[in-house]
Amino acid sequence: MDEGMVFVLIILFAFVLPIVMVGTWTSHKKEMAKANTNLNNSEKQNMQNELAAVKSRLEVLEAIVTDKKYQLNQEISKLKAVD
Repeated sequence: MDEGMVFVLIILFAFVLPIVMVGTWTSHKKEMAKANTNLNNSEKQNMQNELAAVKSRLEVLEAIVTDKKYQLNQEISKLKAVD
């Protein structure tokens, strides 16, 4: 090999290759951060759906507990328990 070719190879290994490697690594980190953000949005949506379901169930339970028939049944049960 002549000196010109050796010089070009040194430049490639010393400067170009590290720049390409850092660029690839940075790109990978950005993609991973984007994937984590999407996952977090997905988890957030799941939590919102679960919260909506719990609220719906709570409304049903509140309706049952505040129903006059339920209260009357409880009072009758208490009276039967005293006897």
